[in-house]
Amino acid sequence: RNLQQFLLPAAVLGFRLSAATMRMTRSTVLEVLREDYVRTAWAKGLAGRIVVYKHALKNALIPVVTIVGGQIGVLLAGTVVVESIFALPGMGRLTVEAILYRDYPVVQTNVMLVAGTLVTLNLLVDLSYAWLDPRIRYR
Repeated sequence: RNLQQFLLPAAVLGFRLSAATMRMTRSTVLEVLREDYVRTAWAKGLAGRIVVYKHALKNALIPVVTIVGGQIGVLLAGTVVVESIFALPGMGRLTVEAILYRDYPVVQTNVMLVAGTLVTLNLLVDLSYAWLDPRIRYR
């Protein structure tokens, strides 16, 4: 029962963001597939699945990871609206109620929590670049 209650709000939040992510993934993979090293891998006789997953997709994920990292902020902001519309308890609804009742310590705590989450997420996105592309190394 509890999972069914969150299915529609999760779909509302996820569909918009997933469409942009899929569009970006497709365009960057098509761009990477035209690179010389991918054509060389195919010329060597590697299987198409290995070429796409190991060579093309891994290098195409750098812009996608950047976009997904930025979309998390949009997702957190969207929870405020979705929780209000579907009358769900959560951080978004708590923030709205705290603003309406002028409960400033709760508002400050929620703002700091969201800011800390976004800063941590941006750090993880930056660190993932070195894992995705070996040419990018932090010293």
